[in-house]
Amino acid sequence: MKKGIHGKYFKDVEVNCICGASFTVNTTVEGPIKVETCYQCHPVFNKDRVVTKPVKGMMEKYLEKQKRIEAAKNNK
Repeated sequence: MKKGIHGKYFKDVEVNCICGASFTVNTTVEGPIKVETCYQCHPVFNKDRVVTKPVKGMMEKYLEKQKRIEAAKNNK
């Protein structure tokens, strides 16, 4: 391997998930790392567990924006 072209390699970097789980990995990213889903809370791996992060879809965001625009027009 050539010297000076590869990134630093960090061992035992702590990864923290929003579900409360934490584990260590070896990576080129300096830690600690925060993630939204992990293998313990992802719905693919845990069918019985619901997604803990409430996510609004694009349509809900659009409808809320339209309501704000209509409210601003009515206030003028």
